[in-house]
Amino acid sequence: MVFMEYRRIFADGYSYYLTMVTHRRKPILIEHIELLRYAFKLSKEKYRYRIDAIVVLPDHIHMIITPREATDYSKIISSIKRSFVYGLDQKTKDEAKAQISSSKYHRQHSGIWQERFYEHTIRDEKDWLEKMEYIKNNPIKHNHVENLADWSHTSFK
Repeated sequence: MVFMEYRRIFADGYSYYLTMVTHRRKPILIEHIELLRYAFKLSKEKYRYRIDAIVVLPDHIHMIITPREATDYSKIISSIKRSFVYGLDQKTKDEAKAQISSSKYHRQHSGIWQERFYEHTIRDEKDWLEKMEYIKNNPIKHNHVENLADWSHTSFK
């Protein structure tokens, strides 16, 4: 079997469409939205970046960010994930740990987030508009609301 090595693109001056998903799509983000906001606040204190668009759903986040240093976007994601996990109550962390494989347990996986995240470098205006539209309509797509105005966890108001 041949495995492809995934390489992330780090190009200064670009924006990045990013998706972070909870482990096994556990719907914990909205119930811990203040902690998630705090995790973002901590990451913004450490790294310089702009959030151009964001939507938080119960089990995943889509966003477009423009980091000052392209190599920071992986660190930004790591910081948000780490701070979020750190701030969770022990019961939630223990329940998540109990659901992971022994190999993930030994690698100290939290069981809260999927290990990886999706990244797409935005290359032009068409790309930008498509990703913005996708983020904007995500709560409707996942049947959380019928009207975007009814979803409060988005930058589109």
